[in-house]
Parts: sequence; C-alpha cells; structure tokens
Amino acid sequence: MKFRPPPLLSFPVTLNRRNIYILPTGHGILFIAVLGAMLIGSVNYNNNLGFLLTFLLGGMTFISLFYTVKNLSGLEILSAKARPVFSGEIAAFEFLVKTPLPPRPMIHFSFTDEERRSSRDLNTGSGQHIEVRAKTKGRGIYRPGLLYIFTRYPLGLFRAWSRLHLPVDCVVYPRPAAGPLRSVEGEAAEGENEGAGGPGAEDFMGLRTYQPGDTLQQIDWKAYSRGQGLFTKEFVGQRGASLFFDWSAVPEADPEMRLSRLCHMVLTASRYHQNYGLMLPGIRIEPDNSQSHKHRCLKALAIFGIREGQDENSG
Repeated sequence: MKFRPPPLLSFPVTLNRRNIYILPTGHGILFIAVLGAMLIGSVNYNNNLGFLLTFLLGGMTFISLFYTVKNLSGLEILSAKARPVFSGEIAAFEFLVKTPLPPRPMIHFSFTDEERRSSRDLNTGSGQHIEVRAKTKGRGIYRPGLLYIFTRYPLGLFRAWSRLHLPVDCVVYPRPAAGPLRSVEGEAAEGENEGAGGPGAEDFMGLRTYQPGDTLQQIDWKAYSRGQGLFTKEFVGQRGASLFFDWSAVPEADPEMRLSRLCHMVLTASRYHQNYGLMLPGIRIEPDNSQSHKHRCLKALAIFGIREGQDENSG
C-alpha cells in the first residue's frame, strides 16, 4: 500500500491532541514487562512491600505518559525559511517556534525521524529559531518532506511525536564546474582574451580563500605546501562590454555539465562585479551585476528543464 503523507498545512501550525501520537519506547516496553513480573510475584507471595513498589512505579509510569504528551502540546510553528545551496550541500531550514508556558526540555526536530536531528530545550517567549538540516541530492527545488517533532521526556519510557507536512522548500543551484568564461561574442574572461570583461591574467591582485569551482591553475600551491591553507590567486584585467553566457556556446554535451559550467561563469562574473546576462533555451536574462540578478540567474539554472510541480530533491 502506497504511503500517503498528511495534508499540506499552512503556517502557523499548533501541536495538539489531534496531531500528537505516543507509544512506549523499547526501554518502556521492558520496564512495563518488569512491572508485570513484579505484580505476579507480589500476588504469588502476598508481599505487601512488593505491591507498594509495583504500584508506585506503575503510577509514575502512568503519569509520565501524560507529561510526555504535554511536553509537545501547545508548541506553535510560526514560519520557516531556507537559504539557497549548491547541489550536494547541506540545506539548513530555519523554523520559528513559539513555546507556551512552561519551558519544554529535550525537544527533537528532524526530517527523517532520527537522522540529522536538532535537539533543543525550548524556553517560553515570542519565538526561537530552530535549524533542521537535510542533505540535497541534485539541483532543483528541494522539498525535505515531513517534519518530525518528538520527545521522550521525562523518563524515556514513552515517545510522543508529531509529523507535519509543511510548505517549506529550498532552491538548489547546480554545482559549479570550473572552466573559461565564454560569452556569445566569443569573449573569454580567464586569460583567453585581454579585451574581455571580468578577470584577466595581466595584473596580480592578491589572494583569497579557495571557493568551490576555482580553477586548479589559480591555486597558490606554494602557500598550501607551507601549511598556510588553500588560497586562490586573483588577477584583474581590462573590462569590456557586458558578457552574455549562452547555453549553446558551452561545448559540453551533457546538459547537467553545461548548467554547472554556466553556474561557474555566473559566480565568477558576479565576484568581479562584471555586467553579465544569461541565455537558456526559452529564457533570456538581460545583463546586470546586482546580487538579486545573480540569484535570479542561478535559480534559472537550478530549475531549468524541471516541470512546474516537479522537483529533483523530494525528501
């Protein structure tokens, strides 16, 4: 039978008896079995102290069931957001959680029930930011799936949980692949043409920390061999007309590699504040050099060829 997720909710979401479930943990089942054995022994031997201890521990177990549910009840998820990442990186989803009185210790958040869980003691107040991480698989719109919120407080004998289908997603850019910058006019901006816009190979400008996508030729291997870290050499050349990065101008046959190369071009041009535009089949983005323009181009690369309502990263 195919699993059907709960209906998609909208913010804010409050945890209550309708969406909180509880079952005994492994330790809880063992503890209840021991209590049963103690009760049988007390009956067989008519041991009043045995009855007293059994009913005392049984009462504590029964009360802990209600406290475990109460530890989740009333929590309110107000909103969620996630910054874009590159393919293969860890996406961090930030949830704003409001906690009523009293404070709630040992609350766990996760997208896969246990893996990469975030554990927090929640204090009362207007709201706390809870970060839940998930591994991305490929470019596109990453939807992590169900958010699990669970607790075993106070005794660890019961596990109360809630699973929520929330409207959260993260834009996953293609992983950049190093290569020369090519515009539709045939310009190259990494030492291929002195008149091209962007970084050239004429004047050494300095060193910066290595970033994914930097070419191996620009790495300062001498500094690396001295144990000073991994740095990339920066060069500055002449600035010409605006660049236009065109899908058809990238020589790679693999579409995903083309997108990775274009992603590297966009990042490099943006780093050097060069005006650039982007052309994909059916898409044309005019030149600019603002941060919003960079994210617009990268998002166009991320969702290129993906139908509306489809994503490459379902959790």
